Amino acid sequence: MRAAVDASALIFLTQLGRLDVLRRYSSVLTVPEVMDEIQRGLAAGHPEALHVRALVEDGFLRVRAGGRPRQEWNLDPGEGALLALALREKVDEIVTDDRPAIAVAKYHGLRPVSVPYLLLRERLAGRISQGAYEALLRQLLSFGYYLTADLHHRLVEAGRGRR
Repeated sequence: MRAAVDASALIFLTQLGRLDVLRRYSSVLTVPEVMDEIQRGLAAGHPEALHVRALVEDGFLRVRAGGRPRQEWNLDPGEGALLALALREKVDEIVTDDRPAIAVAKYHGLRPVSVPYLLLRERLAGRISQGAYEALLRQLLSFGYYLTADLHHRLVEAGRGRR
């Protein structure tokens, strides 16, 4: 399974120390605009960006030009270029937490996946315990990730195998 990933997902996964969840994909793509955003984070004193750079250096995260996004998408440059790349490369999933990008991706038949959903997959596959999963969700919230109380509850219950 192939994926395209945006900056916010890379940043949150790095902060959680869980970039390894991307290794479930056979290949992961991103665009130069996303790497520029990651690089700006490094320049602003966020050393976790070095972990993303290491994924590029070891060849797992491949950087490709995305092409020109459509004006009507009205997305940030990184998300727009990433969606253009995802459409051109026919990836299986696009890893993003950006609501407008999720909407555009769905409209174009792409499958958007958010960071909490990647964590839920790890839980349901038995690669992390329920306690670790809930701790990761709390940590994600402490980094400024927004989840409604209802969605947070539903994610916790889904991790327990309940709906």
